[in-house]
Amino acid sequence: MNNSSHISPETLADIVEGRATSETLELAVAHISSCSDCVDTLRRLQHVILTMKSDTSKDAPRDVLQSAINIFSPETQARFRHIVAILTFDSRLAGPAYGIRSVRSPSRQLLYSAQETDLDLRVTVQNDECIVAGQVIRADCVSGLVEISGDSGSATANLNEVCEFTLAAIPVGMYSLRVKMPDVQIEIPELELKD
Repeated sequence: MNNSSHISPETLADIVEGRATSETLELAVAHISSCSDCVDTLRRLQHVILTMKSDTSKDAPRDVLQSAINIFSPETQARFRHIVAILTFDSRLAGPAYGIRSVRSPSRQLLYSAQETDLDLRVTVQNDECIVAGQVIRADCVSGLVEISGDSGSATANLNEVCEFTLAAIPVGMYSLRVKMPDVQIEIPELELKD
């Protein structure tokens, strides 16, 4: 019990579950006989504890519980957005520019759009290996990391001060590319690198 005019909820829970000492129980019974507030609290605790003991439902899976807990964590609320980029231009699909002398560029240009962010990629193939370079174009471009991964290999590179990057050479194949910045992750889930 405590020094206030009512019995603490902890003490009442101990009484309901049979953990209270005989002295505490004797003092509580004397107080409860004249205090309707403590009687009400005791009855509610008895109901809750009885309901908990008779509950036969199974616990939710661990991953579901962790996901529910993470919804309310400050890190999750401040977490970045995940955006899938959409291809808006591919230089290999563009028609010929009549009236302009030119040769086919050794690099393929791909432009992707992801809400307020654009991604300009240059893919150069040499000896069955690809070098992917590019730039993230957005109003508030900040530091970030670019990752490319697939069955044939993977590579990473940091964005420089003007949000440009060059990845190490990787074999031709199918890849996914991700640009991770503090507030957003932009993903190109299927990026086919070939000549």
